[in-house]
Amino acid sequence: MPEPSRVQVSESVALETIHVDGSDPAIVFVHGGLGSLWNPYPQLDAFEGERELVTYSLAGNGNSTARPEQSLTGHVTDLRNLLDALDIDRPIVHGHSYGTAIALEYAKRHPTAGLVLHAGGDHDLTPAWEKPLLRLFLALRLYHLPANDALIRQLAYSVGFHEETAEAVVEDFLQSNPLPRRRSAWTTVTEAFWGYDGRYDTEQVDVPALVIHGPADGIVPADAARGTARRLPNGVFCRMERTGHVAMIERPAVYNRLLRALLAAIENERNLEPAVRDQLGEYNG
Repeated sequence: MPEPSRVQVSESVALETIHVDGSDPAIVFVHGGLGSLWNPYPQLDAFEGERELVTYSLAGNGNSTARPEQSLTGHVTDLRNLLDALDIDRPIVHGHSYGTAIALEYAKRHPTAGLVLHAGGDHDLTPAWEKPLLRLFLALRLYHLPANDALIRQLAYSVGFHEETAEAVVEDFLQSNPLPRRRSAWTTVTEAFWGYDGRYDTEQVDVPALVIHGPADGIVPADAARGTARRLPNGVFCRMERTGHVAMIERPAVYNRLLRALLAAIENERNLEPAVRDQLGEYNG
């Protein structure tokens, strides 16, 4: 896997990016709030050398420069400009958590081959406890204090992962996704994602779309994900048992089979639902 490098996408924004050559369609990973370009590491490992891959840090996150102002529209524009710079057209856009808002809004405005929405959807992405917690962190600048990693670890175990997920898996994920120390990573959430509701035109996205959700997800409710799948003309809802908010980490082998089902549906121009059944045998739609 190549080292990340910055790609200039506008006069004011350069995005920390990993780009791996491979066959079309490219799979582009969009992380969520307080996330990392390394979050989909099992998928990067599984598809490297097989598919063109892109993963990047949102503006204001990781080693990307901050946007002059944080907005969902701005982040969608950054993604379009990044893909233009990499000469990528009609990708599969994979969004995780708040990244599903970027992925979905991108697919509404630009040609895509397919869509994956994991642990998110077109509305109701903010749990009730998040707003007071993030406001406290921002007001007191608590994100500078390493001791608060313990709080994030507690949240990960209580609302992020299924109780049967191995501790080593949780700790490995936390190591790849340390608590951001940059204020701009936190305001990405509060200014760009809070209040998102894209339900009114979700049906515009007429491409094969996987909506993957874990029953132990304590952040985004399953009903939001299931409703999103219903509104997508070619959407398939997949309930991945024994997972929470990060199924791609908790059960990567099964998750990657779902991605292969999406690829098969796109390449063979067939319906997504039977392609999912062929890969998994059954699923909870």
